[in-house]
Amino acid sequence: MSSIFDKQPATNTGNTFGHLANSAGAATTAQPQQSQSATSNIFGNLGGQQQPQPPQPSIFANLGSSQAQQSQPAQPSMFSGLGSSQPQQTSSIFAAPKPAATQSPAPSIFAQAPQPATTQSSAPSIFAQAPQQQQNQVSQSTEQQPPPPRLSQPAYFESLLEKGRKRTRDADGASNFGDLPALQLGLSDIARRVREIGGVGAQSPADRAADSKAHYLLAASGINPGTTRRDLDALQVQPGAGYSDLQVPAEWDPDTNRYMDQMQQQSTLKMISEGIERAHRNFDAYLDENIDINWEAQRKKIYEHFGLAARSSDRSDAASQPMSPGVTGSFGRSTRRGPTLKGDQSTQSTLGRSIFGQSSLQKSVIGTPNDGHRTASLFTDVEDRSGQGPVAEDRFSREKQGKFGEKVQALNRARLQEKPYPIFHELRNVQMQPGGESPSQLVDAYKALIDIVQEQPDPDNAGQAPVPKQRQFLNAYLDESPNSAKQVEMRKRILEGSKKSLEKQFFESVEILINRNPREANLGGSPTPLNKVRAYIRVRDIRKDLKPDELELQKIDETEPMWAVVYFLLRCGLVTEAADYVKVNAQIFKAVERNFGVYMNVYAADKERRLPRNLQDRINSEYQQKSRMAPENSLDPYKMACYKIVGRCELSKRTIENINQSSNDWLWLQFCLAREVSRVEEVAGDVFGLEEIRESVSEIGQRHYQKGQEGLGGYGTYFHLLVLAGMFEQAISFLYSYSYIAAVHFAVGLCYYGLLRVSDLAGAENDLLTHNTKEQPQISFGRMLGYYTSDFRTSNLEVAVDYIVLICLNIDLPGAAGNAQASLCHEALRELVLESREFAQLLGDIRKDGTRLKGTIEQRLQLIGLADQEMFLKTVTVQAASVADDNGRTTDAVLLYHLAEDYDNVIAIVNRALSDSLATDLSEPEPALAPLKPRSTSQQQQQPQEPAEDPNSSFSLTSVTSPATLARNMISLYDSQPLYHSLVRPLNRTTCGLLLTLSTIRTYLLSDPPNYPAALSAIASTGLLPLSARGSIPDIRAAANAVNALPQLVARNLGNLLMWAIMAVGGERRRLEEGKGGFVDQGRESVREELRGVGRDLMCFAGLVRYRLERGVWEAVVRAGADVGGY
Repeated sequence: MSSIFDKQPATNTGNTFGHLANSAGAATTAQPQQSQSATSNIFGNLGGQQQPQPPQPSIFANLGSSQAQQSQPAQPSMFSGLGSSQPQQTSSIFAAPKPAATQSPAPSIFAQAPQPATTQSSAPSIFAQAPQQQQNQVSQSTEQQPPPPRLSQPAYFESLLEKGRKRTRDADGASNFGDLPALQLGLSDIARRVREIGGVGAQSPADRAADSKAHYLLAASGINPGTTRRDLDALQVQPGAGYSDLQVPAEWDPDTNRYMDQMQQQSTLKMISEGIERAHRNFDAYLDENIDINWEAQRKKIYEHFGLAARSSDRSDAASQPMSPGVTGSFGRSTRRGPTLKGDQSTQSTLGRSIFGQSSLQKSVIGTPNDGHRTASLFTDVEDRSGQGPVAEDRFSREKQGKFGEKVQALNRARLQEKPYPIFHELRNVQMQPGGESPSQLVDAYKALIDIVQEQPDPDNAGQAPVPKQRQFLNAYLDESPNSAKQVEMRKRILEGSKKSLEKQFFESVEILINRNPREANLGGSPTPLNKVRAYIRVRDIRKDLKPDELELQKIDETEPMWAVVYFLLRCGLVTEAADYVKVNAQIFKAVERNFGVYMNVYAADKERRLPRNLQDRINSEYQQKSRMAPENSLDPYKMACYKIVGRCELSKRTIENINQSSNDWLWLQFCLAREVSRVEEVAGDVFGLEEIRESVSEIGQRHYQKGQEGLGGYGTYFHLLVLAGMFEQAISFLYSYSYIAAVHFAVGLCYYGLLRVSDLAGAENDLLTHNTKEQPQISFGRMLGYYTSDFRTSNLEVAVDYIVLICLNIDLPGAAGNAQASLCHEALRELVLESREFAQLLGDIRKDGTRLKGTIEQRLQLIGLADQEMFLKTVTVQAASVADDNGRTTDAVLLYHLAEDYDNVIAIVNRALSDSLATDLSEPEPALAPLKPRSTSQQQQQPQEPAEDPNSSFSLTSVTSPATLARNMISLYDSQPLYHSLVRPLNRTTCGLLLTLSTIRTYLLSDPPNYPAALSAIASTGLLPLSARGSIPDIRAAANAVNALPQLVARNLGNLLMWAIMAVGGERRRLEEGKGGFVDQGRESVREELRGVGRDLMCFAGLVRYRLERGVWEAVVRAGADVGGY
C-alpha cells in the first residue's frame, strides 16, 4: 500500500508508514495498562506521561479490529502509545475495540518486528482492513478484564533508533539495495514528510507571508485555494481518442519490415483519427446550418398539453419572433440558424421562418398528401360536429374536383389580366352537373349569392348593369360598427338579395308545376306572369291544397280568388304586377276593402317597400280589428297575408295561418317583414331586421341540426338558410362537415368578393370556425385551402398552386392581418415546393443557352403580393436546394442553386458528383444521376413559341444522367457568360477542369479498343503524375510533394489515376510488342524503353505517396509493376 505522504513505487506493498510497527508492538504488549486513558494526539504518546482524562471515542471507531479492550480503555492514538511509560489498551486509530480472551500486543504503524507468541493477534495497521466483531462483545470484554500492571520497555526506543540510523546509512548509499524501493520510514522521514505537507520546511517566512496575501486575495474574490488546488490535482490529462493507440518506436529497430509496418500502422491510425474528427466537424456544421429548435416553445407546449401551464393565446406570435444570437432560454433554446441570404432580415420577418426548424405557424399549412379517401377532418371542431369525416370516395366527386380546379385556374388567369370573373356562376354550373349525392339546396345557395352580389353571367356584355369587382364588399362586410352606413347598406343588400332569390326560386317552381300539369293549368296563349300565377292557383285548387276545406276564399266572378292572386304575385316578387292587378279590379277591391288599393300603390311605388307612418298606423288598426272581431273561419287567409306583408302588421307573430307553407315560404315572409332602418328613429314594435332573422336561424340550427343531425330536409336546407341570412362563416363550417369540396369553393367565391371573415394566426390552430375578440365568426381560410390540396397535389401540382395562391386574396386586410395572410400563403408555397420536389415545374428551368424559363409560382407572383419578388424566390429556392443536396438529388440541387444565382455552389456540387463517379472502378458502370422531370405541357404552351425540333423547349439543361455531361454543360455555360464566370471561385473552376480531364481519360480507357496514347497524353496534361521526369528523382519528389496541395476531390482519385497510367503504359508496351504501333523496329524499341522508364518513374512515385493512396491501390500497383517494366 502506498504512503499517504508520497506516492511509493508500485512494488511497495507495505502500509502507509512502512512496517516498523510489528517489532515495537511486541514490547508494548507486555506492559500493563493503567486505569487512566490516554489523550489523543496526532503523534500519540511519544515520550510523555498520560494525563488522566475521561475516555473519548475514536473518529474511526467502527473500523474492524480483533483485539480485546479492558474495563478502562485508553484513548486511541494515531501512533498507538510509542514511548509511553504507562500501559494502554491496544487500539488503532481506525479500529474499534473487539473482545478477546487475553491481552494482545498493541500494533504499531512503524514496524513489523517479530512479536512474542500471545493468544491474541495483533491489531491491524492504520489502513489495514480486519474483520469486525459484534458491538456487544466489546462491552462484555471491557467489564470482565481488569487493568494489567505497567511494565517498562527501554528496548523499544533502541530498536527504533537503530532502524532510523540504518535508513540514514542506506540513504547515503551504504546499502547494497539502493535501487530497490524503500519499504520503511523512520522518525526523521516522517517528520520531514509532515513538514513538507504542511509547507513549513519548504517555504521561507517571506514566502509564507506572500502565500498568505495570495490566499486572502483569492478568498476575497470568492475562490477557495484549497478546494481549487484539489480540483486541479484531480484533473487527468488524457490524450485524444484517435492517438491513444499509436505505438511510437522507442529506439531504432534494425528490422526494416517491422519498422515499415509500425509506420504504416501509425499512418493508418492517424488517417482514421483525422477522418473521425472531420466527420465530427461536418456533423456539427450540418447541425449549425440546418437545425433550429425553439426548446422554450416546445417546453411550453408540453406544459400546456399536460395542463401544467395555462394556454397562451399569443403563443404563435411569441414563437415566431426571431431570437438574437447568444440568447438562450431556460430550456436551452437553440440559437443555431441556417444559411440565409444577405439582407433578408426584413423578408424573414414577413415570410416567416424556414420549415427546416420550428415553423412560425406551429404546424403544416397544407397537411400531408393523401389519395382522396380521407376519413377524418384535420379540424378538431369539424370532427366534433360529425361522426364521419368529409370523404371524396366516388368517381363523381373526383370528377367534380377536377372541374372545380379548372374554374379556379380560370379565376387566377382573369385576376392576372385584372378582369372581373363570374365565380359564382361558374361554380354553380359545376355544382349543377349530374352525379353524386349533393343536395339541390347547394345550387340554390349559389343562386342566392349571385343575387346578393348582383353578379352578371357575362361581365364583358353586361351593358349598363353593375359588375361586381374583386373584394368589392370587403370594407362594408368587415365594418365592426353595426350602425355605420356601410354596415347598414351591407345588411340591406343581403336582405334584398335573399328575398329576390327566394322569389325567383318560387316562380321557377310555379312554372315547373304548370308545365307538369298543362291541362289543369289551362294557361292559354298568353303566358304572362299574371296568367302563370292564375294557372298555378287553378292547379293548386284542383289538388285541394290551396286552402282548408272549411274556409271560403273571396273570388271575382266566383272563379278567381282575388286575394290569392295578389298574394302569389307578391310571393313571386311581382309587386308591380300585383299593384296593377289591384288597380284593374279597383271597384271589386274597394267594395271589399276600400283602403287596400291605396296601401298597395304606395307599397309598390316605394323602393324600400315601406308605408308612411299614417298609412302604417291605419293598416295596423284595420288588421287588428279584422283579426280580433271577425268570426272564426270567416276571414280569407290570403287577405290577411296580404295585409301582413304590405303593412308589416303584428311583427311579434311572423307566420301566416291556414296557408300551406314550406320552409322557404316562411323564410321569405321573414325577409319581407325585415327592414334595415335607424333603430333610434323606428318605433320599438316595428324593429325587425337581419339580426333578428339570424337569431331565428341560429335557434333552428340549435334545435334540429346539432351533432350530425340533418333535421328536416337534410343538411342542405340548413346551409341554405345560413347563406340567405348572411351567416357565411357558420354556413361554411356547417357544410364542411358533410361536403368539404363544396364548402371550399363556396368559401373561395365569398372570399373573392370580400364576404368572408378569415381568422388570424393567433387563434385556435386546429379549429375551422373561431371567433375574434368581438365574438364575430371567422374561418381558417388558408389552412382549409391547404388541406384541400392534399387530395390532388401529388397528381396535379399546378392546380394546387392556384388554390394556395387564393390565400393572398386576403392580403388587403387592414393592419397586420393582411401581412399574416401573405405569410401564410408563402409558407404554404414553400411547403409545397419542398414536399413535391417538382422544382423545374414550380420554380423554373433553364435552357442550354442559359435562358431562364418561369415556373408556376413565378408566373403567379403578381397574385401573392410580394414587395420583393426575387427575394422570395431566392429564399424558397435556396431552402429547396439545400434539401435536394442533402437528399442526393444532384440535378435538382444544381438547377435550384442556379436559379438562386449561387453559381459557385453549382460548380461545387457538380465537382462532388463527378468525383464520386470517377472513384468507381473501370469494370463498374458509371453511376447515373436522377434526371429532372420535364416541364408540363401546359407550362410549355405558356412559354414563347419555339420551333418544334428545338429540344430546349421541353427539357432542362440539367436533365442529364451523366455527371461528366452535367459538369460540361454547366462549366461551358458559365465560361461563356462573363457575369457567371466572375462569380465562380478559381479553385472550383480548376477542380472542375481536372475532373473533366480525368473523365476523358476514363473514356479513352473504356473505348474499344482502348486509346492508350491519348490517355497518356491527357494524363501528362494534368501534371499530376511525373510522366516526363525521365528518371529524375527531384522531379518525382516534387510531384509527390505537390499531392498535398491538390484539392480533396482530385486527391481522392489520385490512386485511380495512377492505376490508369500504369494500365495505359502496360497496354501500349504490349501493343508495341505485338507490332501494332506503326513504328519500325528501331523506333518501336525506343518507345518501349521510354515507356519502361515512365513505368519506373510511376513506381517510384507510388512508393513516395504509398500511404496517401486508398486501400488496395498499392498492392494493385505492385502487381502491375511487372507489366510496365518497373522492376
